[in-house]
Amino acid sequence: MTLSRRHGRRPHLSHKSRPLGVEPPVQRHLLDNGLAVVLCPRPHLSQCYVATYFGVGSRHEMAEQNGISHVLEHMLFRGTASYRDATVLNAAAEDFGGFLDGATYRDHMVFATGCHPTALEKAVCILGELVQTPRYQGMEIERAVLREELLETLDSRGRVVDLDNIVHRIAFGEHGLGFPIEGTLAILDSIAVSHLEAHRRRFLVSTNGVLSVAGPMDATRLLKVAEREFGSLPRGQAPLAQIPPEGCAEPLLRFVRDPSSQVDIRISFRAVPMHDPSYPALVMLARLLADGLASRMHAELVDRRGLAYTLNAGLTTYSDVSLFDFEVSVAPHRAAETVKILLEFATACGRARFRPDEMERTRRRYRFGVEFMGDSASDLASWYGRAVLFGVEKAMAALGSQILRLEQDEVRRAARDLFRPPGMIVSAVGQLARGEWQRVQDTVTRWSAKR
Repeated sequence: MTLSRRHGRRPHLSHKSRPLGVEPPVQRHLLDNGLAVVLCPRPHLSQCYVATYFGVGSRHEMAEQNGISHVLEHMLFRGTASYRDATVLNAAAEDFGGFLDGATYRDHMVFATGCHPTALEKAVCILGELVQTPRYQGMEIERAVLREELLETLDSRGRVVDLDNIVHRIAFGEHGLGFPIEGTLAILDSIAVSHLEAHRRRFLVSTNGVLSVAGPMDATRLLKVAEREFGSLPRGQAPLAQIPPEGCAEPLLRFVRDPSSQVDIRISFRAVPMHDPSYPALVMLARLLADGLASRMHAELVDRRGLAYTLNAGLTTYSDVSLFDFEVSVAPHRAAETVKILLEFATACGRARFRPDEMERTRRRYRFGVEFMGDSASDLASWYGRAVLFGVEKAMAALGSQILRLEQDEVRRAARDLFRPPGMIVSAVGQLARGEWQRVQDTVTRWSAKR
């Protein structure tokens, strides 16, 4: 799931919260400059993982500089004070068994690497340099790479064909959550090194960041290393998150024609954020419907009807809003049929009887998944690091036990509140058969009239 900071305030650092089944508890500290440090000592693991998170993404950008966070993320890998270029920097990480990685999301940015336990201090040092002493070399070379990445979201006519970007634009409009992470070609060409440095100085600051480390470690020594490598990071100020707009009263539909052997369809519903009491029921609902090959939707759409090879249902969660999505790829002449079945599933969830064995299997799979996380340094660092960054430690720690206690009445109630026409979006990208999109629209209209 994706998470987003709610108000930009420094979260309370609890020393007791932990996800279900993950032992022992983690250590949380604040450096003198305000940077949160999360340490997950796990002596039984053979790898360490270091990640630094910052609360900045396209959500925090102005329209005229949309995409600048993504450009900055790329350019920070082009060399640091001690590593003259990208090749030398990457070689240093690969020497200790790591692989430098970075990613930009709508609400945050992450830089990370795995490493051998004997090189943990070196890994922390490299990430410290990465975010504090960039060289910004090879701007035009990286701009060309970024251009190719951006073009993957467009068709030959320059239209957006990335479903995620399409849905977010429809759902959030000119709000930052509606901006594409990659920005636009015109803005990409206009961004200069001076713009990147100003963006870095504003957002890559200690009160807007978290350093998260998991694996075998001497926690006392590592905290001193963190102070040495990140203690000079300016305190700065965490950004405030603008409240997203309300969803439209009626369903919104969008189809982009794109040559393909199949059509990708996503049906999205505006949902509650993680701190809402009904959020655990939505997590359970998504898993009941589409988690695993024995799930209800897979059994119906794949095993019985042969409509699709794969399908997904799940939540994209931000601090103040989330989207519950159904996504499937189908043949061009079966789009309307598929949409009809998905909407029938949505309606039926509000009154369905979920079998006790079905509920128990779903709860068990969730619990096992969280326990399996204890075997992954990267999963641990991500879970705890993002929880602290977004101030949702208590909600994430309680989620497991809440799901284990959920009864089907709560799931049905959450489904009735969720699957309604207001805030609903139906989007499709591909090559539909003649008249198929009109049939999709008619299907949605009939469903909405009954709701």
